[in-house]
Amino acid sequence: MKTSFLLTAMLILGFASQAQSMKQDRDARTAEIKKIQAMEMAFITKELNLSPDEAQKFWPVFNQYRNELKGMAGERKVGDQLEKQQKMLDIRKKYREDFTKVMSHERANKVFGAEEEFKSLVRREFQKRQAEKKQLEPRKKGF
Repeated sequence: MKTSFLLTAMLILGFASQAQSMKQDRDARTAEIKKIQAMEMAFITKELNLSPDEAQKFWPVFNQYRNELKGMAGERKVGDQLEKQQKMLDIRKKYREDFTKVMSHERANKVFGAEEEFKSLVRREFQKRQAEKKQLEPRKKGF
């Protein structure tokens, strides 16, 4: 009886510990995503040279644009890759017009370049960190 109670208690503690660890991992990822989003806001604001008034008007529109793109990217109905790319291009064209209501046409065109440039910076940083991590792994295994 004591053994089954002890085993059950150990299992419950193990599951609770694993759940806590998963929650901490999720919280860490959420914090990292928020940090990257803040960096993106600063980067794009600087690249577009947005005034405080422009930024206040721009970011709600940009967030709406980003949400619409994410929704389109996540759609499983669109089987044809070219059709999906066309729909994403249509979304970008639509929002370019919305961006021109906040800033000049020239700067509105730069939104997409700044967005891609930031993604590229994040991608390079991630690859750099992955390479550094791989270099450290063999050392850990060999003491």
